Amino acid sequence: MKNSFYFLSLLCAQCLCLATFGQSKKVVFEQVQMYSSIRPEGKYWHPSATQVQAFTNILDSALFTPLQLQTDISFPTSVKILTKSNQIGKLVIDWSKSNSSPFHAYLEIYELQPEQTFGNAMVNIVIPKKDSIQSTWFLTCTILDENKTPVFQKTILMGMIPIASQGIGYPINVPITTPKSLFKALQSGISYFNKEGEDLEYIEAKVPISFATDNFTMPLLQAKPRIPVDTSKGFIQFTQNNTRVFLRTPSAIMQKIDTKDKTIRNPFYTILPEIKKRTSTLFKEYYQAIQPLRNVSENKDYTLETYLEFNPMIDPELRATPPIRFLPDSLHKIYADTTLIGKFKVIEQPSNPGWMYNSNEIYNGYDSTSRYKLNSNYPKGVVLLSKSIEGTIGKDAFKIIFNNDIDVKIIYLNNVAIMATQGRNKPNYIIPIQQVEQPSISSLLLLMAYSEIFQSPN
Repeated sequence: MKNSFYFLSLLCAQCLCLATFGQSKKVVFEQVQMYSSIRPEGKYWHPSATQVQAFTNILDSALFTPLQLQTDISFPTSVKILTKSNQIGKLVIDWSKSNSSPFHAYLEIYELQPEQTFGNAMVNIVIPKKDSIQSTWFLTCTILDENKTPVFQKTILMGMIPIASQGIGYPINVPITTPKSLFKALQSGISYFNKEGEDLEYIEAKVPISFATDNFTMPLLQAKPRIPVDTSKGFIQFTQNNTRVFLRTPSAIMQKIDTKDKTIRNPFYTILPEIKKRTSTLFKEYYQAIQPLRNVSENKDYTLETYLEFNPMIDPELRATPPIRFLPDSLHKIYADTTLIGKFKVIEQPSNPGWMYNSNEIYNGYDSTSRYKLNSNYPKGVVLLSKSIEGTIGKDAFKIIFNNDIDVKIIYLNNVAIMATQGRNKPNYIIPIQQVEQPSISSLLLLMAYSEIFQSPN
């Protein structure tokens, strides 16, 4: 991007700023010129007529009025979308209709890769948090007099930093945010144009990340409220239906099974036949895992009794075969105090029922009514599930599916999705989907979803 570096050098070398223009005179806001070197073919950075009007209003109050210039509204502002990088920084002047005006203003807005910006020695300003910046935007306002001589020019360098939001789904790197949030940030940057200060100033904009549309979480969580969860004090605490819920998941207790002791004195004698069914047991170890669970609000204690297989020869980073696997079938039990109330099985990497995500269409991860199609043709991605816990509690069937790629868990009761959560080992948000008649069962399923025994080893 040689031309981009030339543009940066040109911007930084110019020092043009007048303190005042004297008696109030007319200025025509001629043109907004835009380009993105990160995604030149993208449409997300193309301004609408409403956004151009917002730019006009901001420039009028922040810059033109303090410079004693009055915007001439009889001439509309045109938009020029550049198609090549070598067009950056070049203004094509056509005053055939506005030649009578003494001043003419131009606004240039360019998106560049951060490494292009930081690698240019002419940008001699301190830029903190470089590792967090995913795109840089140069906003340059130039005012020319009737002789086409620049009488004002200033550049705002804006570093875009994506931040977490209440959005849930598959995050997109480019564009890092939705067009709505992008233009809101650009409007904020334009408000920094003034007749005072340096000719090149740096500001930061924190913008919510964008997400790919999907048929996995989006249909279930469309505009559903996110209930924030407090886990800072060792509890899962949140408020739902004006009721404060306190849950706790104590540490699990592990006990190794002696597979060589075949006598009835072995406390795990009844499990040995299931272990014997396993193939290639060499090097493998077997454990009983007891997971206590506590519903503090309802003063109820639960226990999960599970049986695990550990293969120390498997790299934990390998997705295909996790090193810790649950023994098959419904060997795993759920107790309320000492009463058996349910059983379950754990399916590692269950099959996908057709869930996909589409990186060619983005939204904010919350309200799917606002979608933006990108000018791209990426293949749809397959939603990969990490595990599924399936079983019964009394007469009710349940299922908890884990998607560790986006740290989402979805809880089903009797084949109906009742709740989703966001957060890997601790919930950040709870998203109610359907009301349940027995809140205690949804609390138990939430405790199970965040049990230590189902968490991937670090």
